[in-house]
Amino acid sequence: MDTGFVRIRRVLSHCDRILWLANILLVVLALPAWAELGGDVTSIKADQEKMHGVLQVTATAAYEIHEIQSAQGVRVREYVTPDGTVFGVSWRGPWKPDLRQLLGQHFDRYVKALQGNRTARGPATIQLPELVVESGGHMRAFFGRAYLPQLIPPGSSADVVQ
Repeated sequence: MDTGFVRIRRVLSHCDRILWLANILLVVLALPAWAELGGDVTSIKADQEKMHGVLQVTATAAYEIHEIQSAQGVRVREYVTPDGTVFGVSWRGPWKPDLRQLLGQHFDRYVKALQGNRTARGPATIQLPELVVESGGHMRAFFGRAYLPQLIPPGSSADVVQ
């Protein structure tokens, strides 16, 4: 037989689970959504806001270029497939943008490859089957690009990422 107390405990237990799930959802939704290599186009707006930049979109037959220009002179271009996936990024300006942000899930692979590949000064090139990163420059004049070869739209080449 259920007493009133047992019914109240069941209701509270259920409410606690709902509140716990709601809190988890709030934390996940509060995480920053950055456009990143291999990520979704909808998050480019967050990059624009972080850079305090102006966004300009240029469409071609095979892809779109989302260019963010900051007041401090940093330009980031994000190359997007027709289905909305970022297949390449490039940067140019007085400092490097946050590469962890731009490379996203590929950043750790880039750092690991860079550590095993750096022997001299000058531009760094990492060429893996699934990731290519080229980065160079000096104070007040940095540049680079990164792309995922398998996501480059048909009829295009890596040369479009510049």
